[in-house]
Amino acid sequence: MRSVSLRNSIVVLAAFLLGIATTPLGLPLWKQFVMWVSYDQYATLVFKCDNAMREHMRAKQLVSREPSERHVDVLESAELALLDCQDYDLMRKRLKQYGITDNELSLMGLQAIEEQAKTLQKVIEIHEIRY
Repeated sequence: MRSVSLRNSIVVLAAFLLGIATTPLGLPLWKQFVMWVSYDQYATLVFKCDNAMREHMRAKQLVSREPSERHVDVLESAELALLDCQDYDLMRKRLKQYGITDNELSLMGLQAIEEQAKTLQKVIEIHEIRY
């Protein structure tokens, strides 16, 4: 009976030491896996939120310049589109819970923009906010 207990203790100690030894490798691999799995969805939400914010700002400016019922309807539609930003924010927070840093999330967003924009002009249009 005592030898089984000793063997179990040795197995637990060996597993603990193996865990400590692999931690420096495990975390980067885990992060790369999480980023790879979530990249497409995250990239889509980056674009949806960016476009929603841009259209909302334009709609607000339009209403302030030329108030009309039609322009108010456009603004209300733009406000509904901001729900995409809620989805984006929730995903960002979930990825942060999985250990992804703000810098890594920013990198994912920039990579998504690069993939979408094939020319410098397109990159400028994506980032530009017109007044």
